[in-house]
Amino acid sequence: MAATSLCSAARLPTRQHRGLLAVAASTGPRQAAKPLLGLDRANKKLRVLAFGDSITEGWINSAYTKVPWSPRVQQKLQQKLGGDWNIEVVNGGVGSAGVLDRLNDAFRQQLSSARSAGRPYHFITFEAGINDLLLQNRNAPEIFERMKELWALANAEGSTVAVIPTLPTNVAGEREQQRLALTAKVREYVKQQRAAGNKGLFIIDVEQTFAYLSLSPERRAQLFDDGVHLTVYGYELLGDLVTQGLADAMDL
Repeated sequence: MAATSLCSAARLPTRQHRGLLAVAASTGPRQAAKPLLGLDRANKKLRVLAFGDSITEGWINSAYTKVPWSPRVQQKLQQKLGGDWNIEVVNGGVGSAGVLDRLNDAFRQQLSSARSAGRPYHFITFEAGINDLLLQNRNAPEIFERMKELWALANAEGSTVAVIPTLPTNVAGEREQQRLALTAKVREYVKQQRAAGNKGLFIIDVEQTFAYLSLSPERRAQLFDDGVHLTVYGYELLGDLVTQGLADAMDL
């Protein structure tokens, strides 16, 4: 009530101001940014959040089941680091969600829960955007701006974010042009951030591997279940690419 009275005493908030107030309320008090945690070699600990939509969730539409790639990443990182390491790869996939709706809240909740438990994520893989584009018909600039907000929140918690640019699908035309515009913005932004000294962002680019529209019919059948979601083999391959990207970033 007090906040409302103060606003109304000055003037009624515009739609833009209401939006800013809502964002401020959802993020809570601003925390001082923490240094990047990186790989905890001293304690031999690694905690990774695999965050995203149904591609991270591992949804296979034809079988109506989930085969997430995160356990494969955990297994392969364990092999690289050794059995005496405590490694956890948490799957934070949320089906049918976009960064402009439920993924926004889910990501913030993941960070908040990790902070409260005193178990922060050293690394976060971030795969999203296709539901914003295809289900909600949103455009690249607004999706990109929200992604940047979320990456900044993760960096402030000390987490390094491995960005997986939005994967290709069987959808062509204007929506594919928006996807290409989004991934171009993502790649350029991460490049600029790293050039400016921010090592809290890097790219794991799987575009060429999953470029549906340029693949042969045989390769499409191997990788894609329904033109959007992947097959078991497709998710295994994605997990291997993510593992290699993380390993490279950790100098393994």
